[in-house]
Amino acid sequence: MLKKARRLDSKGDYRLIEESDFSQFKPKAFDLVLSAFTFDNIPTMKKKVMALNGIRNLLKAQGRMVNLVSSPEIYTHEWASFSTKDFPENKYAKSGDAVRIIQTDTADKRPVVDILWTHEYYLETYKKAGLVIVETYKPLAKPREPYRWINETRIAPWTIHVLRSG
Repeated sequence: MLKKARRLDSKGDYRLIEESDFSQFKPKAFDLVLSAFTFDNIPTMKKKVMALNGIRNLLKAQGRMVNLVSSPEIYTHEWASFSTKDFPENKYAKSGDAVRIIQTDTADKRPVVDILWTHEYYLETYKKAGLVIVETYKPLAKPREPYRWINETRIAPWTIHVLRSG
């Protein structure tokens, strides 16, 4: 992915970060950090807190982190480009449990395995990492968009947390 990113954007700065090792960056160097679906795959509270604490240390005093995560509902409903119908066990999953979902708009139909994390667990995780939620968004699709939405207009499959140091 790094090679592809560099090929598409030769002026961009793309780096591989080993698990929670942000030592290649100066502390308090960033106004904004974006994490898109990263925390869907980190398996434990301890590892999530370690990663979030490292990110918190990178933020300037007024800096923000935007953490885009899958909502628990994504694993128990059908969507325009995702399916969970083959995984009824997802309905009984608790925070920290593995859940499965299939992306239907790609050739690869193997299930993706994520780690369920409820809003309450995110609140606890952020608190342990010294982060505070500034805003939470649960965006919905609009009915008039030219897509065959299934549940996207009434259930948000994703949650966006805007965070700051606490």
